[in-house]
Amino acid sequence: MNGKIALVGGNEFRPNCEPMDRALLGFFRKRVRVRILPTAAKENPLLAGQNGARYFQKLGADAEVVNILTRADASNPALVSLLEEADLFFFAGGDPLYLLEVFSGSPAWNQIMKLRNRNRLLAGSSAGAMILGEKMWSPGEGWRRGLGVLPHLAVIPHHKSLSSRWGVPEMLGSLPEEFVLAGIDEATALVGPPWQVLGAGEVFIYRAGQNPSQPKAYRDGQRVMFPELMIS
Repeated sequence: MNGKIALVGGNEFRPNCEPMDRALLGFFRKRVRVRILPTAAKENPLLAGQNGARYFQKLGADAEVVNILTRADASNPALVSLLEEADLFFFAGGDPLYLLEVFSGSPAWNQIMKLRNRNRLLAGSSAGAMILGEKMWSPGEGWRRGLGVLPHLAVIPHHKSLSSRWGVPEMLGSLPEEFVLAGIDEATALVGPPWQVLGAGEVFIYRAGQNPSQPKAYRDGQRVMFPELMIS
C-alpha cells in the first residue's frame, strides 16, 4: 500500500461507517496510527476530534487528534511534527472553504504531501474529500481551486441530498471536458489507486460533456476505472 487516497461522502464516525473504515484499516498489516484533523468542523472541532478518536479506537486503531485549527496552527512546528506519527490522516467534514484556507500551502500540508507516499493513507470526509480535487464547488459562487491532489476531479459529498441541491447539470456544464465529477454517498468511500468503492452506499461517476442524468454507479467492492485520474 503506497500513497492511497480515500474520498468519503460524509457522516463520518457513525456506526454505518464501520465496515468501510475497517476496510481502510485493513490496508495496513499492523495496528494503524490514525491522526484525526478536525479543522473543518470549526463550530466545535474539539468535539469532532474526540468523536473521531473514540470511534477509531473502538475499531482497534491507535487514534489521536491533531488540533490544527487555524492557519497559525498549520505553521506550528510542534503540531506539524505530530503528523509524522500517522499511518492514516483523516480530515473530518465541515466547512471546505475554511479547511482550504488553513491548509493551502502550509507547512502542515507540505508535511502530509511529503509523507503520503511512504505507506500512508490520506482520507477526507465531505469537506475533507472536496479539497483534495483539482476543483471544488462553492454554492452560489461556482468552482474554486482545490488542493489538486487529484487532477481533473471534483467531488459531490452527501450525494443523495447535494446532487439535486447543487445542480449537477450546472456543475458539469462549467467543467472542462477532461473532468470527472464523483458523487459519493454518506458512509461510502472511493479509494485508490487502484480505485474501488467501499461502504454502505454508492459512488456515481459523471463526466463533463456527457449526459448528467446517466452517471455510472458503483457499489461496495466494485472497481472504478479512471484513465483521467492520476494522483499528483
